[in-house]
Amino acid sequence: MSEQNIEQRVREIFVAILQLPPEKVVLELSPDDCEQWDSLHHIHLVNAINETLGVDLTVEQQVEMLTFDLAVEVVKEAMQGANQ
Repeated sequence: MSEQNIEQRVREIFVAILQLPPEKVVLELSPDDCEQWDSLHHIHLVNAINETLGVDLTVEQQVEMLTFDLAVEVVKEAMQGANQ
């Protein structure tokens, strides 16, 4: 899967879980900017990413997901690790 496709898939997950319009899911999006992104929704995001993209994010990776951009980077790293 290309990096652009990964970003698009993660964006789709954020849109679905946080119930945001796609244009609101920008690289800088964080829990500070998004009322819906609380601890429970963070868990739902992680579960949806794991199930949808076939990765198994570590606790450290889950904690690193402080912005949408960082979430995309974590998923890219996890997918690269799974392919090795």
